[in-house]
Amino acid sequence: MYFETKRSIDRNYIYTQSDENLSFVSHVHNSYEFITVLEGELECSVYDETFILKSGKAMLVLPNHVHAYKTDKFSRSFLCVFSSDYVSEFYNETKNGSWSGMGGGGNGVYAVFDFVDRGEIDLLKNEKTNRFMQSAVLYGICGRAYENIAKCAVTGTEEDLSIKLLYYIQQNYDKVITLKNLANEMGYNYTYLSNIFNKIFGCGFSKFVNNFRVNNAAELLRTTNKSMVQISNACGFESIRSFNEQFKQNYGVTPSDYRARSSKE
Repeated sequence: MYFETKRSIDRNYIYTQSDENLSFVSHVHNSYEFITVLEGELECSVYDETFILKSGKAMLVLPNHVHAYKTDKFSRSFLCVFSSDYVSEFYNETKNGSWSGMGGGGNGVYAVFDFVDRGEIDLLKNEKTNRFMQSAVLYGICGRAYENIAKCAVTGTEEDLSIKLLYYIQQNYDKVITLKNLANEMGYNYTYLSNIFNKIFGCGFSKFVNNFRVNNAAELLRTTNKSMVQISNACGFESIRSFNEQFKQNYGVTPSDYRARSSKE
């Protein structure tokens, strides 16, 4: 799973993209994510719940919740990621998982609803659209989500813990970190934390940290001219050998081949 750092720390952040046959691994960030299917079908996952989003349908995922996308046959979609300050009132109303629109609360994590307004998509995509107009469109999306919130299996306590774990890994992935040390530092029983980690993220701590390191290494390979040794050290790998092995295991190619391929795209 991938923790998207930029989309977790920036204020006044908005990003849009249009895709054909979107597929994206499990990821999480501290921003809202809105996606609508224009044609075809898109498989969406939120934690361990999976469903099909068809043409004319949309989904809004609240901040700090794990989600993923997969296209089996064909899809055309539009995606918008935006920080909470674009919809501050909505954020304050829902940040504790208690949506009055649900009739008294619950663990609101995502919403699925009808969406066919291409004009609103054009406003979000247009870089010349002012922030207040974008905010108005996003409030409209959140309003529709508010009426269609879905409950999810994750509990409020687990949600809070997942955020703490993600931020710890974000701040320390370039160092030697173990679940045992993390459990001691956070005051949790090791076995309990291990079980909770597997439940929330679907894999063990070491695998998750290595995946996080590899994804950050891929970002550096695409966007910088740093050497392989510099990237390996910056991402917390014990050696250049372990960096190469882990990267190839995840991406199917060596870091050098990945960089060469990325430079041609």
